[in-house]
Amino acid sequence: MNTLKKSLFALLLAAMPVIAFAQEAENKSVLRPRMEISRIETETGDIRCTTLEVFYMNDESPRQYYLSVGNLGIGGDLIQIQFDPLYELFIPLGGNLEEALEKLNEIKALYKRPKLSQMEVPGCLCALYPDSSKLEPVTLTYRKVLLTKTMEFSVQRDNYLRVTYVPKIDFSSLVSGVKIYKKLHPKE
Repeated sequence: MNTLKKSLFALLLAAMPVIAFAQEAENKSVLRPRMEISRIETETGDIRCTTLEVFYMNDESPRQYYLSVGNLGIGGDLIQIQFDPLYELFIPLGGNLEEALEKLNEIKALYKRPKLSQMEVPGCLCALYPDSSKLEPVTLTYRKVLLTKTMEFSVQRDNYLRVTYVPKIDFSSLVSGVKIYKKLHPKE
């Protein structure tokens, strides 16, 4: 009998997060529509795949455009471990395509400055979707490693860094995709 009580208690304890998640889902849809404007996927090596995306959430009013620089590694200045497939770094770009392109070009201009130049922008590190109530400072650092121009997007958390790197060629392709989208959809 005692084992049965323990088993039922363990089952109830395991079901609590599911029940809480279901109650939250009633208030807010779990599958939110993410409307893609431009997307670039790159592979660096056999393991790491980076996805850059400019999008807006179709259920937000007023509309807000975001840049996703994908999943971030965790670690220190020298060593980063990639293991978090859920959390993405989102950077708000503005309420229309003009503002979004202006912000993207401002970030892109950092690739032309001297190496180790920095800029700080607001961003949020969230699971699946951006949450503008959780904005925090994101440091962008231009780095030049051998012949590769790359941008480091980093968020400081206590004693560790969450970081991802975006090569200039990929970021430029993303910005070009947004410009093409804007020409195809001039009323947006």
